[in-house]
Amino acid sequence: MDSIPGIAREDERLSSKDKLLDAAIHIAGREGLSAVTYRAVAARAGVTHGLVRHHFGTREQLLNEAFRRAAEQDSDGVRLRADSVEEFASTYVEYFNASWERAVLQFDETTQAIRGALPMDNIRLQYEGYIEKVRDTFSAIGVDDPDGRVAALVFAALDGLALQHLIFREDLRTEQVLDALRDILTRLAD
Repeated sequence: MDSIPGIAREDERLSSKDKLLDAAIHIAGREGLSAVTYRAVAARAGVTHGLVRHHFGTREQLLNEAFRRAAEQDSDGVRLRADSVEEFASTYVEYFNASWERAVLQFDETTQAIRGALPMDNIRLQYEGYIEKVRDTFSAIGVDDPDGRVAALVFAALDGLALQHLIFREDLRTEQVLDALRDILTRLAD
């Protein structure tokens, strides 16, 4: 089976820093942000907690880099940037089924920022990056969106669909919603 973009297969060689970030993402997604400690990340990655401290210095830096890595992997993994309507979000269900912890982490990070516990600027930058990738797809498929409002709307739909997929866990339901979204994009491109 082909690997899903953005998800490293276990036999692929990752840097020790990437392994630590992936461990932090896994822990945060499964157990919550409060469970992400140097010791927990080190144990998950099979290294000493001193190595975690060496790479990141602070827990906040570890979390910020983990959030950034998860966001990049998510946008690449679900194919927000595509050359055709058919390719757009074509691996969405498969990706979220294989890496649901990343989605939970993203929602947890967002709610923490809304509550004031994390910087909102990081969330805004991530969302702007996601929307920009949707705009790139629009350029490739011929959707006129000069101010980015349609891209923001489409990403809002995908963001909400991620939450619904975590709630319902029904692949067919999610695929049908994605098909409806692609139908709308096809009409916009005509």
